Amino acid sequence: MPKGPERIAFVTTSYPSRAGDPAGHFVEAEARREAQQGHRVTVLAPGRGTPPAPGANPRVIWIRDGGAFGWPGAVARLRHRPDRVWGMVRFVRNARAALDSLGELDRVVAHFIVPSAWPISSRSCRRLEVVAHGSDVRLLARLPRRARMRVLGELLAAGARFRVVSNELLDQLCSDSPAELRSRCSVRPCAMDLGTVPDREEARAQLGVSPDERLVVVVGRLVRGKRVGVALSAATLMPATRVVVIGTGPERRELGGRHPSVEFCGQLPRPVALRWMAAADALITASRDEGAPTVVREARAVGTPVVAAPSGDLAQWAATDPGISVIRASLGISTDRPFPWCQPGLGLRMLPWLCKGTTNHRSLRRKHG
Repeated sequence: MPKGPERIAFVTTSYPSRAGDPAGHFVEAEARREAQQGHRVTVLAPGRGTPPAPGANPRVIWIRDGGAFGWPGAVARLRHRPDRVWGMVRFVRNARAALDSLGELDRVVAHFIVPSAWPISSRSCRRLEVVAHGSDVRLLARLPRRARMRVLGELLAAGARFRVVSNELLDQLCSDSPAELRSRCSVRPCAMDLGTVPDREEARAQLGVSPDERLVVVVGRLVRGKRVGVALSAATLMPATRVVVIGTGPERRELGGRHPSVEFCGQLPRPVALRWMAAADALITASRDEGAPTVVREARAVGTPVVAAPSGDLAQWAATDPGISVIRASLGISTDRPFPWCQPGLGLRMLPWLCKGTTNHRSLRRKHG
C-alpha cells in the first residue's frame, strides 16, 4: 500500500454537473471523502458541468459525450436516440486519453463496469477498483456469455478488484462468470452525503405541508423497471393521503393519466428531494431491481419509514431496522399488477406507517453502510 497521500482517479458515467444535481451523488460523496483524507482526486465524467476552481480537490474533468449519458439513464437515452451511441464512443476514447494523460496514479476507481471499467480503465497498469451497481450488473447479464466473459476476463487479467453494492448483486455478478471473480469481490453500499436536512416539522413548514397532513412520497426515475405505477396503486389506496412523486422519465404522461390525484414534482434538486423525504410519513418503492437502494438509505437516514417490495438486500436491512417494511408477494398475484400490498384490504397493512401515533419509527435515524 502506498504511504501518505495518494493520487486517485475516479472514472464514472454519472456525476453532478451543478449544485443540487442528483446524478451520481454517490460518486461525488466518495470522491470528496477521499479528498478529505488528504488524497489528490481527479474525476473523469461525461457532460459539460461547472468548471472546477483552481486547485479544486476533487478536480473534475468533463468529457463530451454527445448526450449519451444522463437522466433517466444511458439505456433509456440510447433507446430514445440510437445515434447517441457515437457520443458514447467518443466519450470512451477521450476518457481513456484523459486517464493516460494523468500520469502516475496510485489508484483508479471505476464506477459502473461498462464503460468506466471496461474498456476505459481495463488497460491501465494502476491499481483498479471496479464499483458494480445494479444497472450495470443487469446490463452485463444481458450480454451474450462470450462478451460477458471477455469483459470480466480482461478486468481480472488487469488485476481489478470489484466492490458490489449488495449481496444479491454479488450473486448475480458471479453467476456464470469466471471462477476467480468471487474471490476478488467485496460488498459495500455506496458512500452517501446528505448535507444538512431539516427535521420533519421544519421540512413541512418549508414545503407548506400542514403538520397533520398525511404525506407519502415516491422517488425515482419514471421508467418501467422502477415500477412506479405499482407504488402509486398502493399509495392511492390510503384514505386522505397526499401522494407526491419526485422524478421524471418516459412514463410520466402515462402515470399522470392513471393517477390524476397524484402530484408530480418532476426532477428536483437533491436538497429539495431530501426535504420532501424528511417531511413524509412514508416512502414507498416498488422496484425489484435494486441492490442497495440509495433512496431507502436516504429515507431511513432522515427518519422516514419505508414500505418496499423485495429487492436487493432490503430483507436483510429490515431484519435489523423496524423502519423498513418489506412486503412479500405471497398470494400468487402477477408481479406485473399492483400486488399484494396494493390489493383492497391488504393495502391497509400500510396504515400503521401512515397514521400518526402508532409507532415511533421516526426516532430511529439509521444510516445503512
